[in-house]
Order: sequence, then C-alpha cells, then structure tokens
Amino acid sequence: MSDVEHFTHAPEDLKQQFVEALDKTAVEMGRTNSPTDRVDWSAVNDRMIEWWKGKGYEFP
Repeated sequence: MSDVEHFTHAPEDLKQQFVEALDKTAVEMGRTNSPTDRVDWSAVNDRMIEWWKGKGYEFP
C-alpha cells in the first residue's frame, strides 16, 4: 500500500481546482470543437495523474 494519500482525501478546494484543471486540459487536448473529434482521455488522465502527484496525492 502506498504512503501517498489518495486524492479522494484531498480538501474540497483542491478537488475544485482539479475539476477546473481537468476541464482546461480536456479543452487543450481537443483539436477542434467538432462533435466528431474525440479527446484522448487516456492522455488527459496521464496529465491528471501528474497534476495530483504534484499536489502530493495519488490518482486515480
């Protein structure tokens, strides 16, 4: 078991920052606004893992 705390135990304000970072990252990684253009959610997830790691939490 990891010594790093899981992100679900993070303070609510940090979770809100995550939602904002997730939205921003998804928009940045989307190539167009076309409904047929897909976001690479695996790549977004990798960025969010790094985001949480930088905050001292384990994700997902």
